Amino acid sequence: MRLVHYALIGAMLFPGCKNKSDDTPPPMPSAPPPASTPQPVQPTVLTTAEPAAPGEVVRPELDGREDGLTAGTLVSVAGAKANFKIPTDWKVTKGEFQVANSADSKSELVAGGGTDPTAVLDKMATAGGLSGCTWQSPQSLTVGKDKLATQAADGTCKKGGAQVSAAYMSTEGLVVLGAWDPTADRSALFGSMRSVAKAGTGTGGTSNLVACCRMIAQNAKSQANPMVAGSMIQAASICESYARQGNVAAVNEAVSKFGMKCQ
Repeated sequence: MRLVHYALIGAMLFPGCKNKSDDTPPPMPSAPPPASTPQPVQPTVLTTAEPAAPGEVVRPELDGREDGLTAGTLVSVAGAKANFKIPTDWKVTKGEFQVANSADSKSELVAGGGTDPTAVLDKMATAGGLSGCTWQSPQSLTVGKDKLATQAADGTCKKGGAQVSAAYMSTEGLVVLGAWDPTADRSALFGSMRSVAKAGTGTGGTSNLVACCRMIAQNAKSQANPMVAGSMIQAASICESYARQGNVAAVNEAVSKFGMKCQ
């Protein structure tokens, strides 16, 4: 009886007792890992040439220097009284302007004609795949073995989205624009510019060039085909106009079509 009595007393005194393990809250679910934030793609940084100060490049590269290329491909422009040479491995594209590119495509020269370079520089730049060219104030220099009075300026242009260094020179009706990548060896480019010389130098003079052109007309007289004879006479006339300007390269290009060469 006592056991039953004590049990009843215990139930009355501790009616809410439960197993402690029943009071433990369930574990909280673990937080999901933070979503990774995609890193922005960094744009490609293009090599950029810093603008040169007025005369910073052209003056030491051109002024008073006669050490231009002595061998190479002669470049002449109609109406110009001077020409220059480019390395033989440079590729030349002819059109309204002549564009010459180095073998590694890091340097280029564009040749045009005119007494006012500002009138043709934009068109020359476009022909060479350049845009947005800006120029420092022109410098008065003396260039090449003939000590030609030259106007030249430093500048920059855009090519393929990158800014490249540039320079131009103007003398004797010849305008030459050069542009080069910052990683390029510019010695050949400026060696070409320094090779500028009066057209006709070392060829025996204008009279010899005229006589050479007239040989085309003389040979036309022995041509049985009147169409061929007519084309030869026309070529002789064009050739002579180049000869009177002292443009040796243009003369030789004209006469070479008929198996001739002016010495």
